[in-house]
Amino acid sequence: MTAAATSIRSLRAPRWMVVTLVCSLALNLVVVGATTSFLWRHRSEPHEARATHLPPTLLGYTRTLPAERVKELDSRTEEERRNVGPFRRALREARDESLKALSAEPFDQQRYLATQSRLLVADQRSREAVLKLYGEIAISLTPEERRGFLRWREERRRQQNLLDEPEKQANETQR
Repeated sequence: MTAAATSIRSLRAPRWMVVTLVCSLALNLVVVGATTSFLWRHRSEPHEARATHLPPTLLGYTRTLPAERVKELDSRTEEERRNVGPFRRALREARDESLKALSAEPFDQQRYLATQSRLLVADQRSREAVLKLYGEIAISLTPEERRGFLRWREERRRQQNLLDEPEKQANETQR
């Protein structure tokens, strides 16, 4: 007997369904791969995970200390932290103004140079405020915390790209 005579239909899935299933499988593999890659790269102790993407500065290091110590340092440096905010905002505004002057048509050289001067002053004031903050943090750290900062900073520096250091070539290994 033939399939037509017994009215048995083919059990084969339509072509669009097969394509959809293959695309779905590929998408699932991409998601699983990206998730696994992220977890692999960012595996660490929960204590260290908080500071994974912080720059290797004294302020970044303080965030890796135990929570009660972070609170203590924050309360000791509260005034300096409040002072940094307005200077950082002024620096961002000066940068924005400088970029606007640079991209304005017609280009006004005098305006651009004036914005660059204001940017320099804002940058200097911001750096001075941060310097005071770092000074207050440094004198508030214990000797063990200061040594810990040096170890932490060195570990963070090892994770940087070799191309960030001009004297090294991409094919050199770190020593």
